Amino acid sequence: MSTRIPVALIAATLLAGCATSTTPVPHCCYAGEQVTTRLEALELRTEDGRTLRFSEVFVGFAPQESLFMRTLPFNEVQGHELEFARLQPLLPLYDANRDGQLEKPEVLVLYAREAARATGTRIRHFGADLPIRAISAPPADVGGLVGWVQARRANMDAEGQALFRDLERLGRDLRTRTNEGGDEPGIFDTD
Repeated sequence: MSTRIPVALIAATLLAGCATSTTPVPHCCYAGEQVTTRLEALELRTEDGRTLRFSEVFVGFAPQESLFMRTLPFNEVQGHELEFARLQPLLPLYDANRDGQLEKPEVLVLYAREAARATGTRIRHFGADLPIRAISAPPADVGGLVGWVQARRANMDAEGQALFRDLERLGRDLRTRTNEGGDEPGIFDTD
């Protein structure tokens, strides 16, 4: 008996996944206030008091249109895992719910705010009036932001280049630890 999956079912599944890549959905496990939105809908408050639209700061930003989305270097990191000296001061700045770790909605704010700073726009906070400290955005927007940063890395100031290099190194280190078993029990551990 054959267990072949019909091509139409595979195509429908892939298209359904693409359709949801632009829909903002709250992060399921985040314990804190978060704004669920498309990045293009955000306003930002600069350090000199101006309010700018996302598109004015991230000129050329476009949501990623691909089946395989780019992702942030990591989705979560515990405070003690911030090994690089440059990253340690970021935990208290971006840990919006004060739980000692950075989670995906907070990592997205860190990534976008530091990208703006590294390319010349000093942002006080996301949100025109009240600060937005945690954002859930669709995968297409996250992928577009990661691509925007990658395309502009060479034009960032030296501090920004070093920061994004450390963020990527930390992401690789976290993935390596997870793949090697690390300190966390895996799904195949029986103890």
